[in-house]
Amino acid sequence: MGGSQSTAKVSESMADFGARWNSRDVKESQTELFWKIVSDDPEDFTEKFKEAQLNYVFTDESEKLRTNLVGGGDDPYNTLQMWRQAVKGNTAIPIMDVSFPGKGCYRVMHPLGVPGVHLGDNHLSKASHLIVIKASREGVVTFNDFLPTTKEETDDFEFRQGLLDMAFAKMKANVPLSECGEAVVKKAEELGVDKNVGIRDFLVRMIDAVPDKGGTPGYTLADGSNEDVSGDTASVKALVEAVYTQPGLKVKKLIQPNNHVSVMISHIHGFLLNEVPECMKATYVECEDILKVKRDYETMVSQEGAQQLALDVSEEEDNSLSRQASTVRCS
Repeated sequence: MGGSQSTAKVSESMADFGARWNSRDVKESQTELFWKIVSDDPEDFTEKFKEAQLNYVFTDESEKLRTNLVGGGDDPYNTLQMWRQAVKGNTAIPIMDVSFPGKGCYRVMHPLGVPGVHLGDNHLSKASHLIVIKASREGVVTFNDFLPTTKEETDDFEFRQGLLDMAFAKMKANVPLSECGEAVVKKAEELGVDKNVGIRDFLVRMIDAVPDKGGTPGYTLADGSNEDVSGDTASVKALVEAVYTQPGLKVKKLIQPNNHVSVMISHIHGFLLNEVPECMKATYVECEDILKVKRDYETMVSQEGAQQLALDVSEEEDNSLSRQASTVRCS
């Protein structure tokens, strides 16, 4: 296992936060609670956050979770801005958009802010940073996949990981942006870019078009010297081309657990890496480790259920035989 922590440590931490989640007075699943309290429009989320006792598990150890609205404009920043932008089709840098009947829309994007910041200084894979999230109000959705999930939510977690693999394959092949979904085509039309342009080339164009790079969340892309080159199109293109054409790099998929996130909709991070840097391991967990813990738990519950059913059947058979024996003695 190439995880950021041992499976045992991941399991222990998940169990701890699972106990906290289940100790809350609010008993809905993540999906039920999200659809109930999360708006598609900007709003101060502080009161809903407290009323749902989400502070039991979103402990903000990294001191960056903002439930109140910060800044100006039509959509001021807070912890749910990524969701609002996705569901309204306002994602700044979309990479792939897919929809499935009954499941809804999912979007892969290159993030705003400081992509790849947690890879550490001078790392050359920051331009490969992608994120996948839910982008429509249907099907299942989660606040954070480190917390307890239903079987359907766990299946969706695994499904989203597959979407990241698909997006990275498209980026490596530099397929025409017309093959990357509705949100990408819409963005190309906004920017006057031909639909036959490769998605990797279009990423460079979208980064160039990000307005107010110095604002909130803004946009910064650091090169190998840790210098911000987001305003230099040639340098951005060089970083993108270098990482997506380098052979041997693997897709690594990670999340920040609920105690470290700033964004309260589940979002899986993907990078092209040889290995996950040590500096990430305190605040990120590899998805393969989380999924293994969840699937192992499902198997355990299933086996316990089967054993209990067998016990119940055995007891019923014993009772039936006892009744039959009693009937024979009385006749």
